[in-house]
Amino acid sequence: MTSWYREEGGIGYIEYDGKSKLGANAMLLRTFAASPHFEQYQLKASAAADGILALQNADGSFRPWLKEPNYPFDAKYLLTFYSGEALVALLEYYFRTGLTRYFDEAARSAEFYLEEYVRNIADNFYPAYVPWHTIAYRHLYELTKAGKFAEAVFTLNDKLLELQDRSYRIGRFFNPATPQYGLPHASSDGVYTEGLAYAFEMALRTGDPVRARRYLDAITISLKNIASLQYREKLDESSLPFYVYRGAIRTNAGKNSWARIDNAQHTIDAIRALGNFLGSKQASTFDTGL
Repeated sequence: MTSWYREEGGIGYIEYDGKSKLGANAMLLRTFAASPHFEQYQLKASAAADGILALQNADGSFRPWLKEPNYPFDAKYLLTFYSGEALVALLEYYFRTGLTRYFDEAARSAEFYLEEYVRNIADNFYPAYVPWHTIAYRHLYELTKAGKFAEAVFTLNDKLLELQDRSYRIGRFFNPATPQYGLPHASSDGVYTEGLAYAFEMALRTGDPVRARRYLDAITISLKNIASLQYREKLDESSLPFYVYRGAIRTNAGKNSWARIDNAQHTIDAIRALGNFLGSKQASTFDTGL
């Protein structure tokens, strides 16, 4: 907050290196909504929520930057990450406050992206948008019970499973036939697994045991792959003390040994979500096989 939070004209945002991106501001709002100190930061949370709405277009779509960089960027690509993050943030803020304005605006944006990312999935598919929009549509289904949100979750995650490796490094989300979707990355594996946990819950909610089994199987092999990337023993070739990297998850099984925070955090969030859903009433009659 001291280093990067700014307010201007009643709008709160994160500014870093002269730029302010929708995705960072969405994570700021999610942090406020989840904080046990929410009341202390309530005015700033309201400003951050309004900052996200300031980037909403009349048709419900978002713009990726509150303060744009001085270099060219691909707005469509950035929004495959940021749009779903913004939807989730607005809905979590609504859950925390009960302020219907933020539910209404999230629902309006969801209608745009249902058309863009779900109904036109053949033309616009990019895997990065699947988990965030899955979580958003799960929340919207919980609030409205509208079948279109359940169907959107299934459409997105059924498509995502086409990327999961079941032959070479089993469980990772990488298909050599579609290199345009990026190289193997533990952060991607983690967030895709988190989205699949919500898809699993949606299948349980709607009485679809075939999909529930398929999603749970995909989650299981994904977590096994991620576990294989975790540092559990001291590396003889490293001069670093073991506590520095113990439990960290390297980015992939190749030459990239970097351990990024999102590699671990997405995995933690996936496991937490799965644990919650496995303990739910809907799961009580489902044979998980675990």
